[in-house]
Amino acid sequence: MVLNIRKKIRERIFKKPTQVILETTNACNLNCPYCLVGMQNELTKKHGSSAHNLMTRTLGFMTEETFTVVRGELKKCGIKKAYLHFQGEPFLNKLTPRFAMELKKDGFEVGVFTNGQAFNDKNISEIAEVEVDLIRFSVDGASEETYQQNRVGGRFEKVYENMKKTALAHKGGKTRIEWQFLALKNNEHEVETAKKMAEEIGVHFFTKGFTESVPELAPENPAYRSKYHPKPCKDIYHQLGIYWNGDVVPCCYDVDGREIMGNLLKQSLNEIWDSMKYRDFRKRADDFKKAPDNEPDICKNCLRWK
Repeated sequence: MVLNIRKKIRERIFKKPTQVILETTNACNLNCPYCLVGMQNELTKKHGSSAHNLMTRTLGFMTEETFTVVRGELKKCGIKKAYLHFQGEPFLNKLTPRFAMELKKDGFEVGVFTNGQAFNDKNISEIAEVEVDLIRFSVDGASEETYQQNRVGGRFEKVYENMKKTALAHKGGKTRIEWQFLALKNNEHEVETAKKMAEEIGVHFFTKGFTESVPELAPENPAYRSKYHPKPCKDIYHQLGIYWNGDVVPCCYDVDGREIMGNLLKQSLNEIWDSMKYRDFRKRADDFKKAPDNEPDICKNCLRWK
């Protein structure tokens, strides 16, 4: 009885999402071995890796036409925050700075997560003009040798220089520039070096814990290890993801389209959010104890909620 009341209250309180992860492209210029985090347990058992090239979704880029529809739906739904990233490198889509500008005009809080390899003087200048709220660089190493083990296909020297240029371009502005360092066994010895390097160029530094689904990659220092949140998941009530083609998914770990709830080129976001399919998904996630076999697969393999 108490559990049912709590579920109803949650449905009412979190009736509409507040933030979105918006994929400008699912193409990437790197092939990191732990990329497809939502399928990490499954893919690592099969392939020894969960690299980007194992994605089965069609690669593509969000067009202006699709973005215009998405932008309108986000406004109608009352969403406040938009993060321009998902399963790809957002700056491979040359329209990403323009998308960010349009969202800022609409009053959204806008963040962009990037590996930094696709930055150049042109898009650094463009994104600086937009003055987004957050730019986060994912850089997992402080030397060329270590970085290339984790960010396969990239160069540390290049991303560090791009972080420096980006910080200078935003100097005096409101944009927060961050260096996210995913702490692993092969790079934890460079955390302090990376922290100093970030300070030298005026970038905020923090470590992100690696979930121990791949034990051999887990850092030895317990302070760098990821901690689970107790289920039921709260994220599915305030956040959703939108792929480059307008498909809507309920979770940032749904990297390969396992739980597509609808498409914004065919339905409104409100219709998708309130649909029986979406409600059923949330119910199955909530009932993980009562009916564990019915829990969505992406929830069973979750690296955040346990």
